[in-house]
Amino acid sequence: MPQSALQNKPSTALGGLTQRQKAAIIVKLLIGGGVSLESLDLDADSIWKITNSMAGLGVVGKDVVDEVTAEFILEMERMGLVFERDIDGSLKSMENNIAPETLSKIKDRQSGSVEENAWRSIADRTPEELALKVAAENPRVAAVILSKLKPSKSAEIVGLVEQSTARAILASITKTSTVQPEIVSRIGIALAESLTDKSGDGAFGESAAERIGAILNVSQSDFREDILENFDSSDPASAGEIRKLMFTFADIPARVVGRDISKILRGVDDETLVMALSGAAQTAPDVKQFIMTNISSRLAEQIEESISERGVVKAKDADIAMTQVVISLKELEKSGEITLIELDQEDE
Repeated sequence: MPQSALQNKPSTALGGLTQRQKAAIIVKLLIGGGVSLESLDLDADSIWKITNSMAGLGVVGKDVVDEVTAEFILEMERMGLVFERDIDGSLKSMENNIAPETLSKIKDRQSGSVEENAWRSIADRTPEELALKVAAENPRVAAVILSKLKPSKSAEIVGLVEQSTARAILASITKTSTVQPEIVSRIGIALAESLTDKSGDGAFGESAAERIGAILNVSQSDFREDILENFDSSDPASAGEIRKLMFTFADIPARVVGRDISKILRGVDDETLVMALSGAAQTAPDVKQFIMTNISSRLAEQIEESISERGVVKAKDADIAMTQVVISLKELEKSGEITLIELDQEDE
């Protein structure tokens, strides 16, 4: 196993393999047998993680492959029948056995309202497509659009438009807190139609500062600082609120409980972790130290070896890797698996 793989060497054939590595072996076998990745119905994130695991496995002996295959078959036998995870998957699996008219009615019932369909369709568009539309809109309308999308996607979009346009859009998010739901629906429907060519007082559950902070959390650091500096000069009150609600890689030591570090790192692939900590050694040594002291000494040694082997990491690549660590952390917070330390509690 290459030294760059951050896994303990197995004491038995399967002892040191993670579930992701076992999945990578099975996928490799299936591909070798002529099965396409598309037919496996894997999302982009899963394919990325499996691909990274493949890269770290190196040469796998036949005995290990046989044991992984046997374990996989045993698990399949225990499951009995495997059903689709959602309604869309179930309908797709049965569409050849349902009359077209009936299938259409079922999909109409399952898909929900026109407004929901519109925003779902918008969310499926590429950041490049949406950036063109957003850049051409009034900043307030564009602010509504970004607020309805996932922060990670909104961050990609604002990174694709002119800096001045991005500033105007993010500044306008502070003015959308009382936008009526029906207005949001109209914007969504109109945008969806243009893309395809054919509760409370407001529409958003979060405040404008929360929405801006969420977008900036997963933006590049230079862009994030540029936007915050603009807020500092144009709207100091909002700037302070946004900074208070934001969470960046540098906030980890002050806001994360040490015992939660292992949970967070489980959602980050080895290569990303190495790049993030390599960059942190130069720009945020206190964060690196905090992370390293809250993991096992064996893993810390392996990470240090991998950092040394990898050499210098470009600042941009390190920044992207740090953002991925933050995304993993925020996903765990959102699911309730970890709780961040409140700033007021820390001050006390």
